[in-house]
Parts: sequence; C-alpha cells; structure tokens
Amino acid sequence: MIDYDDVRLVAAIAAGGGVRGAQARLGTHVATIYRQLRALEQRTGGALFERAGDTLMPTGRAEPLLDAAEELRDRLAEVERRVAAQHDRLVGPLHVTTADTLLDIAASCLKSFNSAHPGIALSLEVNNSFADLGRREADVAIRPTLTPPETLVGRRVARFSYAAYASAAAAQGDWIGFGAALAALPAAQWLKANVIDEEIKLRVNSLTAAAAAAEAGWGQALLPDYLGASRRLSRVGESINALASELWVLYHPDLKGNPRVRAFSDFAAKWLRARLNAAAVPRLILTPAEPKLYFGA
Repeated sequence: MIDYDDVRLVAAIAAGGGVRGAQARLGTHVATIYRQLRALEQRTGGALFERAGDTLMPTGRAEPLLDAAEELRDRLAEVERRVAAQHDRLVGPLHVTTADTLLDIAASCLKSFNSAHPGIALSLEVNNSFADLGRREADVAIRPTLTPPETLVGRRVARFSYAAYASAAAAQGDWIGFGAALAALPAAQWLKANVIDEEIKLRVNSLTAAAAAAEAGWGQALLPDYLGASRRLSRVGESINALASELWVLYHPDLKGNPRVRAFSDFAAKWLRARLNAAAVPRLILTPAEPKLYFGA
C-alpha cells in the first residue's frame, strides 16, 4: 500500500531532480533514499524515474504519486488557513477564577466577552483563595487584592474602599460580624477593634453572606463598595479608607502569548473599569488604562 512517506519521497526526488537533490528536502542519507526508492518501485511494479543526463525524470508510473503530492500541498495550505482563521476568531477553552464578592460582576463580564468571542469556551470558578495559575488551575483571575502574587502579570482595574451598608429594616447599632474563617480579613480586624461583641447580631463566613444578611435586616455589614452598592442596601457613614484595596485582572506570564488570555485580559480590564465607573460607587477611584505590570523579576 502506498502511504504518505512514499508520496513525499517521489515528490522530493522529482523536485530535486535526483536523489542528491532530494536529500536536502528529506534530511535523509542518500543511500537510504536509494533503498526506499528501489523498494517502492518493486511494490509499484516498475521504474518511477528515468535518467536524462544528470537528472532523474519521473515516468508515467510516478504521475499519480506526484498528483497526490500536489493535492496534499493544497490540502495542507487549506488546513493552515483554517487554523489561522480560528486563531483570528479566538477559539478554545478559557478558565477564569474570581472571588465570591465579584461573582455577579464577573459573570456579566464573561457574558459580554462571550458575545464578542463566541468561539471561546468559558468556565468560571468562584474561589476566595488564589488559584495556582502556574499549574493552570485557571487561566485568568479577577481578584480584589492589594498584594498580587509576585509570580503573576496583572492590570489594576480600580481602587476601592469599604463602608458600612444596611437595609431600612436594620436596627441602629446592630452589626454583622465575621466568623473565625475570616479572622485575618482586614475588615474583620476593623470590626474587632471598633465594634463590641454585644452589637454583633450574626456572624458569617463570607462577604456575600454578610451582604445577604444585611439585606435581611440583621444589621450593618462592612462591605467593599462595589458589593454594597450592588445590593438593596444604603451606605452608612463614610468610607473606611484604612481598608482600601484594589481590583486586578491577573494571569501567569507564561500565558502572555496566549491569544485567548490576552484578549480576555484586555477586554475584562476595560469592561470592569467601565462597569464600575457607570455604577458611580462612592469613593471608588478608577484607574486610567494602564500597561501590563509585571511583578517580580
């Protein structure tokens, strides 16, 4: 049976005008090419080339193989164009991770990105700890943080602060506190320093739970401005600037050449900045478009 290597052999000899000319194209020793040619001629039942001076000319028996080689080149060129087109359209998977406080905003951002790039298969993971982007646990992270990991590439979207938020049903002086799982959170430490235990009417283990409890009337919840403003809550008092933080879009530097990661990171930074600006969140300071920032070396 004739296979791809046979077609490639005949095409290389014809294009090179002989076995030595084929050597550069095939990267194979001359003796090996002679041996392969003789074996192929035995299988096909006759000579595939005839000598004309110093040149080997294909016989009629070689023409079907040369036609196949031409068709194969055309087919490969088509494949290359299709691959390039897919690259331009941005296709393939993209895994995004974010914190629970940003879930609503991140989901809307991904939906808008999907409308622009439907060929990208998106997945969203909600995780309040940093995914290991170096191990591809996620491709891109949308995170609130003042200290992005030094191993990541990022773009700062906004600076924001915290404030107390409450519903109309909340009793004055009542607060929602945080459980032991969030004891290291700056907001939890602020509450510990400024609110007595008797005023804590409910403790929760996440900021989104605190927002939900505030909506239910349990009391004031200390929330990031972007979260508090997105709920049916009223802001109580001034921003607590000591709790100011930042919103980042981050990815591993090894992925900076990945077109899906690059496209989403650029899109998300612009979309999130516009979304937060439109929300007119008090004390939210939006940063202008910034170049990518590299942490570490």
